Amino acid sequence: MDEQTLRIFLSLAETQNTRDTAAELRVNQSNVSRALARLEDEVGMALFARHGKRLELNANGLAFRADAAGILDAVESARRHAELIADEGRLLRVGFLHSVARWMVPDVIQRFRALRPDVRVSLRQGFARDLYGWLTLDTIDVALSTAPLATSATSDDIGWQPLAEEPLCIAVPAGHPLAAASGPVDVRVLAGRDFIGFSRIAELRTAVTGILDEADVAVNVTFESSEIDTMRSLVAGGLGVSILPRTPGRDDPGVVYLPLEPQRVRAIGIAWSTTAQGARYAKELVAALRER
Repeated sequence: MDEQTLRIFLSLAETQNTRDTAAELRVNQSNVSRALARLEDEVGMALFARHGKRLELNANGLAFRADAAGILDAVESARRHAELIADEGRLLRVGFLHSVARWMVPDVIQRFRALRPDVRVSLRQGFARDLYGWLTLDTIDVALSTAPLATSATSDDIGWQPLAEEPLCIAVPAGHPLAAASGPVDVRVLAGRDFIGFSRIAELRTAVTGILDEADVAVNVTFESSEIDTMRSLVAGGLGVSILPRTPGRDDPGVVYLPLEPQRVRAIGIAWSTTAQGARYAKELVAALRER
Protein backbone atom coordinates (compact mmCIF):
# COMPACT_ATOMS: atom_id res chain seq x y z
CA MET A 1 0.00 0.00 0.00
CA ASP A 2 1.16 3.55 -0.63
CA GLU A 3 0.44 7.00 0.75
CA GLN A 4 -2.19 7.80 -1.89
CA THR A 5 -4.08 4.58 -1.17
CA LEU A 6 -4.20 5.41 2.53
CA ARG A 7 -5.47 8.90 1.76
CA ILE A 8 -8.23 7.41 -0.42
CA PHE A 9 -9.19 5.03 2.39
CA LEU A 10 -9.39 7.82 4.99
CA SER A 11 -11.42 9.99 2.63
CA LEU A 12 -13.85 7.13 1.94
CA ALA A 13 -14.26 6.68 5.68
CA GLU A 14 -15.58 10.25 5.79
CA THR A 15 -17.47 10.62 2.50
CA GLN A 16 -18.77 7.01 2.35
CA ASN A 17 -18.93 7.46 -1.42
CA THR A 18 -16.37 6.85 -4.19
CA ARG A 19 -17.68 9.76 -6.26
CA ASP A 20 -17.23 12.29 -3.44
CA THR A 21 -13.77 10.95 -2.58
CA ALA A 22 -12.74 11.21 -6.25
CA ALA A 23 -13.86 14.84 -6.30
CA GLU A 24 -12.13 15.61 -3.00
CA LEU A 25 -8.79 14.10 -4.04
CA ARG A 26 -9.14 15.11 -7.71
CA VAL A 27 -8.73 11.59 -9.09
CA ASN A 28 -10.89 9.39 -11.31
CA GLN A 29 -13.69 7.53 -9.55
CA SER A 30 -12.48 4.27 -11.10
CA ASN A 31 -9.05 4.85 -9.51
CA VAL A 32 -10.74 5.16 -6.12
CA SER A 33 -12.56 1.86 -6.57
CA ARG A 34 -9.40 0.07 -7.73
CA ALA A 35 -7.35 1.50 -4.85
CA LEU A 36 -9.90 0.27 -2.31
CA ALA A 37 -9.96 -3.17 -3.90
CA ARG A 38 -6.15 -3.40 -3.79
CA LEU A 39 -6.06 -2.27 -0.17
CA GLU A 40 -8.63 -4.81 1.00
CA ASP A 41 -6.76 -7.48 -0.94
CA GLU A 42 -3.48 -6.54 0.73
CA VAL A 43 -4.88 -6.54 4.28
CA GLY A 44 -6.84 -9.72 3.54
CA MET A 45 -10.23 -8.50 4.75
CA ALA A 46 -13.10 -6.19 3.88
CA LEU A 47 -12.88 -2.77 5.49
CA PHE A 48 -16.29 -1.45 4.49
CA ALA A 49 -19.84 -2.72 4.56
CA ARG A 50 -21.53 -1.99 1.21
CA HIS A 51 -25.02 -0.45 1.24
CA GLY A 52 -25.60 0.21 -2.45
CA LYS A 53 -23.32 3.12 -3.35
CA ARG A 54 -22.75 3.98 0.30
CA LEU A 55 -19.69 2.60 2.07
CA GLU A 56 -19.62 2.26 5.85
CA LEU A 57 -16.59 1.25 7.89
CA ASN A 58 -16.98 -2.16 9.49
CA ALA A 59 -15.12 -3.26 12.65
CA ASN A 60 -12.01 -4.06 10.62
CA GLY A 61 -12.14 -0.67 8.92
CA LEU A 62 -12.55 1.19 12.21
CA ALA A 63 -9.42 -0.45 13.60
CA PHE A 64 -7.48 0.11 10.36
CA ARG A 65 -8.46 3.80 10.21
CA ALA A 66 -6.50 4.62 13.37
CA ASP A 67 -3.40 2.87 12.03
CA ALA A 68 -3.72 4.52 8.61
CA ALA A 69 -4.01 7.96 10.17
CA GLY A 70 -0.93 7.25 12.29
CA ILE A 71 1.06 6.14 9.25
CA LEU A 72 0.19 9.32 7.33
CA ASP A 73 1.05 11.47 10.35
CA ALA A 74 4.45 9.76 10.55
CA VAL A 75 5.03 10.27 6.82
CA GLU A 76 4.15 13.96 7.09
CA SER A 77 6.42 14.38 10.10
CA ALA A 78 9.29 12.72 8.24
CA ARG A 79 8.68 14.96 5.23
CA ARG A 80 8.75 18.12 7.35
CA HIS A 81 11.96 16.97 9.01
CA ALA A 82 13.58 16.29 5.64
CA GLU A 83 12.49 19.69 4.32
CA LEU A 84 13.94 21.38 7.41
CA ILE A 85 17.29 19.69 6.89
CA ALA A 86 17.26 20.56 3.19
CA ASP A 87 16.32 24.16 3.97
CA GLU A 88 19.27 24.50 6.32
CA GLY A 89 21.51 23.46 3.45
CA ARG A 90 20.01 26.04 1.07
CA LEU A 91 21.87 28.96 2.59
CA LEU A 92 24.45 31.44 1.30
CA ARG A 93 26.36 33.24 4.06
CA VAL A 94 27.58 36.65 2.92
CA GLY A 95 30.07 38.86 4.74
CA PHE A 96 30.74 42.44 3.71
CA LEU A 97 32.60 45.63 4.55
CA HIS A 98 30.51 48.28 6.25
CA SER A 99 31.48 50.76 3.53
CA VAL A 100 29.82 48.70 0.77
CA ALA A 101 26.57 48.06 2.65
CA ARG A 102 24.60 50.74 0.80
CA TRP A 103 25.78 50.37 -2.76
CA MET A 104 27.25 46.94 -3.46
CA VAL A 105 25.44 44.61 -1.06
CA PRO A 106 21.88 45.31 -2.34
CA ASP A 107 22.93 44.82 -5.97
CA VAL A 108 24.76 41.55 -5.30
CA ILE A 109 21.95 40.13 -3.15
CA GLN A 110 19.31 41.07 -5.75
CA ARG A 111 21.32 39.30 -8.44
CA PHE A 112 21.61 36.17 -6.33
CA ARG A 113 17.93 36.18 -5.39
CA ALA A 114 17.04 36.40 -9.09
CA LEU A 115 19.38 33.49 -9.77
CA ARG A 116 18.39 31.30 -6.80
CA PRO A 117 15.14 32.43 -5.16
CA ASP A 118 15.02 29.12 -3.29
CA VAL A 119 18.21 29.84 -1.30
CA ARG A 120 18.20 31.87 1.90
CA VAL A 121 20.87 34.54 2.47
CA SER A 122 22.43 35.55 5.78
CA LEU A 123 24.48 38.74 6.14
CA ARG A 124 27.40 39.56 8.42
CA GLN A 125 29.45 42.76 8.57
CA GLY A 126 33.13 43.09 9.46
CA PHE A 127 36.55 44.45 8.62
CA ALA A 128 38.50 42.85 5.76
CA ARG A 129 40.70 40.83 8.11
CA ASP A 130 37.55 39.55 9.87
CA LEU A 131 35.96 38.56 6.57
CA TYR A 132 38.96 36.56 5.40
CA GLY A 133 39.23 34.93 8.81
CA TRP A 134 35.56 33.91 8.61
CA LEU A 135 36.08 32.50 5.13
CA THR A 136 38.97 30.40 6.40
CA LEU A 137 36.93 29.17 9.37
CA ASP A 138 33.88 28.37 7.17
CA THR A 139 31.76 30.94 9.01
CA ILE A 140 30.79 32.65 5.73
CA ASP A 141 30.78 31.51 2.10
CA VAL A 142 31.54 34.78 0.29
CA ALA A 143 32.82 38.22 1.24
CA LEU A 144 32.42 41.60 -0.44
CA SER A 145 35.78 43.08 0.41
CA THR A 146 39.12 44.42 -0.70
CA ALA A 147 41.67 41.95 -2.06
CA PRO A 148 43.55 39.88 0.53
CA LEU A 149 46.90 41.35 1.49
CA ALA A 150 49.93 39.58 0.07
CA THR A 151 51.25 39.25 3.62
CA SER A 152 48.07 37.70 5.04
CA ALA A 153 47.80 34.01 5.86
CA THR A 154 44.87 33.51 3.49
CA SER A 155 44.00 29.92 2.60
CA ASP A 156 44.75 28.64 -0.91
CA ASP A 157 41.08 27.63 -1.05
CA ILE A 158 39.98 31.28 -1.16
CA GLY A 159 39.54 33.11 -4.46
CA TRP A 160 38.95 36.79 -5.19
CA GLN A 161 37.35 38.55 -8.17
CA PRO A 162 37.36 42.37 -8.56
CA LEU A 163 33.94 43.93 -9.11
CA ALA A 164 34.39 47.70 -8.82
CA GLU A 165 36.85 50.45 -8.02
CA GLU A 166 36.44 53.35 -5.63
CA PRO A 167 38.74 56.31 -6.32
CA LEU A 168 40.61 57.56 -3.26
CA CYS A 169 40.01 61.30 -3.01
CA ILE A 170 40.84 64.22 -0.80
CA ALA A 171 37.65 64.93 1.13
CA VAL A 172 37.08 68.50 2.30
CA PRO A 173 34.11 70.35 3.80
CA ALA A 174 31.89 72.31 1.43
CA GLY A 175 33.12 75.90 1.54
CA HIS A 176 36.72 74.87 2.26
CA PRO A 177 39.32 76.80 0.20
CA LEU A 178 40.33 73.58 -1.56
CA ALA A 179 36.73 72.80 -2.54
CA ALA A 180 36.95 75.15 -5.52
CA ALA A 181 39.68 73.07 -7.22
CA SER A 182 38.67 72.28 -10.80
CA GLY A 183 40.73 69.15 -11.35
CA PRO A 184 42.91 66.50 -9.72
CA VAL A 185 44.85 67.70 -6.69
CA ASP A 186 48.36 66.89 -5.47
CA VAL A 187 48.32 65.37 -2.00
CA ARG A 188 50.93 67.91 -0.89
CA VAL A 189 48.16 70.52 -0.49
CA LEU A 190 47.29 68.70 2.75
CA ALA A 191 50.61 69.51 4.42
CA GLY A 192 50.07 70.91 7.92
CA ARG A 193 46.26 70.70 7.77
CA ASP A 194 43.96 69.19 10.40
CA PHE A 195 43.45 65.64 9.22
CA ILE A 196 40.91 62.93 10.00
CA GLY A 197 42.71 59.62 9.70
CA PHE A 198 41.97 55.93 9.89
CA SER A 199 42.54 54.16 13.18
CA ARG A 200 45.03 51.30 13.49
CA ILE A 201 42.38 48.61 13.04
CA ALA A 202 41.25 49.98 9.65
CA GLU A 203 42.77 48.40 6.54
CA LEU A 204 42.75 51.73 4.66
CA ARG A 205 45.14 53.21 7.21
CA THR A 206 48.09 51.54 5.45
CA ALA A 207 47.07 52.86 2.02
CA VAL A 208 46.44 56.42 3.21
CA THR A 209 49.62 56.54 5.28
CA GLY A 210 51.53 55.27 2.25
CA ILE A 211 50.14 58.06 0.05
CA LEU A 212 51.17 60.72 2.57
CA ASP A 213 54.60 59.22 3.25
CA GLU A 214 55.35 58.80 -0.46
CA ALA A 215 54.80 62.53 -0.97
CA ASP A 216 56.62 63.35 2.29
CA VAL A 217 53.50 65.12 3.59
CA ALA A 218 53.02 65.69 7.32
CA VAL A 219 49.46 66.34 8.51
CA ASN A 220 47.97 67.21 11.89
CA VAL A 221 45.87 64.17 12.82
CA THR A 222 43.03 65.47 14.98
CA PHE A 223 40.65 62.50 14.84
CA GLU A 224 40.92 58.82 14.00
CA SER A 225 38.16 56.36 13.17
CA SER A 226 37.68 52.94 11.64
CA GLU A 227 34.28 53.88 10.17
CA ILE A 228 34.24 55.69 6.83
CA ASP A 229 30.74 57.09 7.45
CA THR A 230 31.93 58.62 10.73
CA MET A 231 34.90 60.20 8.97
CA ARG A 232 32.64 61.64 6.28
CA SER A 233 30.47 63.20 8.98
CA LEU A 234 33.51 64.74 10.68
CA VAL A 235 34.66 66.21 7.37
CA ALA A 236 31.18 67.58 6.65
CA GLY A 237 31.20 69.15 10.12
CA GLY A 238 34.35 71.11 9.27
CA LEU A 239 36.56 69.24 11.74
CA GLY A 240 39.28 68.47 9.22
CA VAL A 241 40.09 67.03 5.82
CA SER A 242 40.77 63.42 4.91
CA ILE A 243 41.57 60.92 2.18
CA LEU A 244 38.54 58.69 1.63
CA PRO A 245 37.13 56.36 -1.02
CA ARG A 246 34.37 57.94 -3.07
CA THR A 247 31.46 55.54 -3.34
CA PRO A 248 29.99 55.28 -6.88
CA GLY A 249 26.61 56.99 -7.14
CA ARG A 250 26.67 58.25 -3.57
CA ASP A 251 26.05 61.88 -2.62
CA ASP A 252 27.49 63.04 0.70
CA PRO A 253 26.03 66.45 1.65
CA GLY A 254 28.64 68.80 3.02
CA VAL A 255 31.59 66.87 1.57
CA VAL A 256 33.51 67.71 -1.61
CA TYR A 257 35.72 65.01 -3.14
CA LEU A 258 38.86 66.03 -5.01
CA PRO A 259 40.53 63.38 -7.21
CA LEU A 260 44.16 62.71 -6.36
CA GLU A 261 47.00 63.31 -8.79
CA PRO A 262 48.22 60.68 -9.54
CA GLN A 263 44.99 58.71 -9.29
CA ARG A 264 44.64 56.14 -6.50
CA VAL A 265 41.85 53.57 -6.27
CA ARG A 266 40.57 50.93 -3.89
CA ALA A 267 39.41 47.73 -5.59
CA ILE A 268 36.34 46.03 -4.13
CA GLY A 269 35.46 42.50 -5.12
CA ILE A 270 34.02 39.19 -4.06
CA ALA A 271 36.07 36.61 -2.19
CA TRP A 272 34.84 33.06 -1.81
CA SER A 273 35.86 29.77 -0.27
CA THR A 274 35.91 26.72 -2.53
CA THR A 275 35.46 24.39 0.46
CA ALA A 276 32.75 26.23 2.40
CA GLN A 277 29.36 24.85 3.33
CA GLY A 278 27.74 27.02 0.65
CA ALA A 279 30.54 26.68 -1.93
CA ARG A 280 28.07 25.58 -4.61
CA TYR A 281 26.00 28.75 -4.27
CA ALA A 282 29.12 30.90 -3.94
CA LYS A 283 30.41 29.62 -7.29
CA GLU A 284 27.05 30.31 -8.94
CA LEU A 285 27.06 33.88 -7.61
CA VAL A 286 30.66 34.53 -8.70
CA ALA A 287 29.89 33.21 -12.19
CA ALA A 288 26.84 35.47 -12.46
CA LEU A 289 28.81 38.53 -11.35
CA ARG A 290 31.56 37.81 -13.87
CA GLU A 291 28.99 37.96 -16.66
CA ARG A 292 27.51 41.30 -15.71
